[in-house]
Amino acid sequence: MRYFAHTPSSIDTMLKLIGKNTIEELFQSIPADATKSKLSLPAPLDELALKRELGGFGAPFTLVNFIGAGASEHFVPEWVSQQLLRAEWYTSYTPYQPEVSQGTLQAIFEFQSMVASLFGLDIANGSMYDGATALAEALLMAVRCTGRRSVVVSSLVHPEYRETVKSYLDPANIRIIEIAYQESGLTNFEQIITNLENNDIAAVAIQSPNFFGRIEETKKIAQLAHRHQTFLVGCTTDMSSAALLTSWGECEADIAVGEGLGLVGALNLGGPGVGLFACKKALVRQMPGRLVGQTVDKHFTLGYTLTLSTREQHIRREKATSNICTNHNLMALAFSMCLAAYGQTGLVNLAKANLKKTGLFRSAIQRFKLQSAFIGPSYNESVINLGSESLLVERLKKARVKNLVGGLRLSRFYPELSGHLLVNTTELHTDEQINQLAEVLGGA
Repeated sequence: MRYFAHTPSSIDTMLKLIGKNTIEELFQSIPADATKSKLSLPAPLDELALKRELGGFGAPFTLVNFIGAGASEHFVPEWVSQQLLRAEWYTSYTPYQPEVSQGTLQAIFEFQSMVASLFGLDIANGSMYDGATALAEALLMAVRCTGRRSVVVSSLVHPEYRETVKSYLDPANIRIIEIAYQESGLTNFEQIITNLENNDIAAVAIQSPNFFGRIEETKKIAQLAHRHQTFLVGCTTDMSSAALLTSWGECEADIAVGEGLGLVGALNLGGPGVGLFACKKALVRQMPGRLVGQTVDKHFTLGYTLTLSTREQHIRREKATSNICTNHNLMALAFSMCLAAYGQTGLVNLAKANLKKTGLFRSAIQRFKLQSAFIGPSYNESVINLGSESLLVERLKKARVKNLVGGLRLSRFYPELSGHLLVNTTELHTDEQINQLAEVLGGA
């Protein structure tokens, strides 16, 4: 049901039309006893609290998910999904004909502006398929710009992103050098130095917060890379962190990519998401995907159009900057709507709420003689060592009995971390649910 707010002037106009002076006169036919009675209603709730209240009726059938690993779910206002139901959004005309698709082009332009602001870089494109393909395209772009045929990728970049990078770069005979991580849960800085000195590297790819949730020393790595005329490619899988952390632009990254999953709606079996891509202005002609520009016509009327590249350019294989000639326009729109609903202050508050939940979980597990395997600045993710894989599996089964999906077994991607669990906590988890999971993992 749609809600239309009435202004005082519109109320006066309606009352005059039906011959009434006040709202009270409009309801004078209702007995006085009926209008004076007070309903015993609870205090009003915000949208998230209301959804929790209504969701409680299906509690025995609802799973509480603590698996993040690049797919952290956040609160997306219902307003976003309702707006996306408007037919002009999901049946929008192709932006290659700007004279009939100004609304679509403006929506993409606004999305680009928001992404560029989040990353702190000069320019962003009209979206990519997802974060993984965006990272692969960023490394291909670095190879084109530098003419070098090797890239360095941290082992703390999301494992599935690294698999996608391999699928893209191996057929092109581009060498991928993987950097190990340290006991602190950060990328091995010394290995980066060694490879930059001994190899002709096009780019260094770093994720922050990394797969373990740790905040990398990105500016230090960028300065090191630039001393060897190497690009730094930054990756972020949970864009809510961008509201608090130093932006990739401030960290001197040349290209930044990310994933909008979690801020576009429900995860729905892992998707759909939207790939984010931004870079320095000097690199714009090598940027893949679409780019919408703002201009004026001969009458100085504001307008939008695709710029710097055309669909035909992407078909000419020898000059193509990408194999992508489309984008995730609807999901990009949902991402923009969600950010607009939060606003700058709201997004910061969202990030702070996530930090608070992470701190609560880490305090809770300490009561059961457990602690995070990696100590230091982190965001959302916590790695816990339960000692053995068999004990970990046992505790996860007990959590499932309580409708808690306890986290990700890290041995799936990192065999050396047998018995380690990756737990994701966001603003959607209540304090009670977090404490309940800590109790189960602690053996209580």
